[in-house]
Amino acid sequence: MHQPKLQPQSSSYFRYEIYPFERPADMDAAPPRRHPVVIIGAGPIGMVLAIQLAAHGVKPVLIESEAQVSGGSRALALTRRSMEIVEQCGVAPQFLEQAIVWNKGHSFYRNRVVHELDIPFSEDDKFAPMTNLGQCVMEKVLVDRARQVGVDLRFQTRLQDMSVGDDGVTLTLDTPQGEYRLQADWLVACDGARSTVRRLQNLRFEGRSYETRFVISDFNIDLDEPPGRRCYFEPPWLPGQSVLMHKAPAGVWRLDYQVPEGMSDEQALDPQRIHDNIQAHLDYIGVQQPWQVEWTTLYKPNALTLARYRHGRVLYCGDAAHLLPVFGVRGMNTGVQDSINLAWKLTAVAQGRGAQSLLDSYSDERVADARHICVDAGRSTRMMAPPTRGFRIMQQAVLSLSLDHEFPRGLLHWRTSHPIDYADSPLSFVDATEANFERGPRPGAPARNARLDPADAGKGWLLDAFEPMFQVFVFGHDEALWRAAHEDVLALRRRGLRLKLVAVRSDAAQPAGADLVLHDPQAHVQALWGARDGAVYVVRPDQHVCTRWQAGSASRVAAVIERLLAAAPSQA
Repeated sequence: MHQPKLQPQSSSYFRYEIYPFERPADMDAAPPRRHPVVIIGAGPIGMVLAIQLAAHGVKPVLIESEAQVSGGSRALALTRRSMEIVEQCGVAPQFLEQAIVWNKGHSFYRNRVVHELDIPFSEDDKFAPMTNLGQCVMEKVLVDRARQVGVDLRFQTRLQDMSVGDDGVTLTLDTPQGEYRLQADWLVACDGARSTVRRLQNLRFEGRSYETRFVISDFNIDLDEPPGRRCYFEPPWLPGQSVLMHKAPAGVWRLDYQVPEGMSDEQALDPQRIHDNIQAHLDYIGVQQPWQVEWTTLYKPNALTLARYRHGRVLYCGDAAHLLPVFGVRGMNTGVQDSINLAWKLTAVAQGRGAQSLLDSYSDERVADARHICVDAGRSTRMMAPPTRGFRIMQQAVLSLSLDHEFPRGLLHWRTSHPIDYADSPLSFVDATEANFERGPRPGAPARNARLDPADAGKGWLLDAFEPMFQVFVFGHDEALWRAAHEDVLALRRRGLRLKLVAVRSDAAQPAGADLVLHDPQAHVQALWGARDGAVYVVRPDQHVCTRWQAGSASRVAAVIERLLAAAPSQA
């Protein structure tokens, strides 16, 4: 029988809760009960997916082997795009109550700043470029939200075995009260880097695994310094290696430092060695305050992905699907984008409103993103921790030149994670009037946020209007565009589809049938979206633009949505 750890983890700033095993009705059901979706792994990725599925109308079963949320800061930094996604899950305010936000960072070499990171943001961005919050805190907020929206969350339950058929998956689950079986139409693996689902399907990653390792350690200290990423190349206490330092909430700082070649994992994790290294770094930067270790782990950067994220009735998300370097905050943030992409497509298929090829489009879109990141993040990894003598020579040349010259400093930039653009996806449709748009989010791009009225701070932002469904935005005052969109939305609703029809207008008129009218008196939003003369945007439930057109186009909303849900088969 499965016996997870029932002793709460220790923490100076977070109270760990033991979630009891609650015997499900499935344990006493014969034959096994069938569920539309089962998710393995209740980390941030699995919970975001579960919450999104519930919002779309599919209540999943979420299986977690542990009895408590994860330990330590782990995936510490959320990008702006991730915050927009967690806002759609209904938890952004709870995250921000406890978080630290930032947009600046510095790289140091020989006690001098050789690169300054300054991530731009404007009044049209609701969230800062980066939000730091310990993963344990994130998970607690997400657990509460998942239960609130009706997710069947089962702690202390371990996947033991599974059988995948043409029409579903049969799972054998182990618990403190014994084993039981259940069936699922669809199984989603969100069970992390050591995925049991991936092992049971005998799947292998492609890409590169780097040999270098980093110790990651959280420590408590009363240090009044601004937040932001600090990178130290070759500090005197760690010759030839790199060190990162981040501020976390609740008086916690995080130090990531490279493990010298030839040192064993056991030596690297020796408590006295960790203590001495943290103290040596604090001495180096001139900090004298007392401190105490909070949490420590060992990390190895990888740039790996599965070739496909759909294998029959099994789908993969997050670290179960890919392992990406933390440099540029790509790990969890990429997984969060996996989740919101998959949620609406899996819902459409589970409810019989979309072709199964929609799930192939999930794989195509997200694998393309992961492969791009593997290339981009690989560059950052090779600069942070050169894997060969040649890369070491290149790093030394860049650092030396950066002391006195501006031109090489861009090579020290982390190429921080950014939202993926699905421009090449078969689900992104280019209309004949596309060339008339001088700006705005193109087909495949994420929706651009905007202050609805920059002169009125109480008006909010455009993305506040978004819900987990298709959004149809009609900009301006072209009555023919409005009537056509309204007719199609009504027809699609009669078929059971969920859509939101939004008018963005400079006047206060209320067009018939609008679910929401956004007042844009200065045409600010229309300008950002390139829609001054009137336009229609069709936006997917994951907030990516499917297509857009202007007056005179033959495109219709109904035809676009039908084509989207039919999803051209994968060419991979």
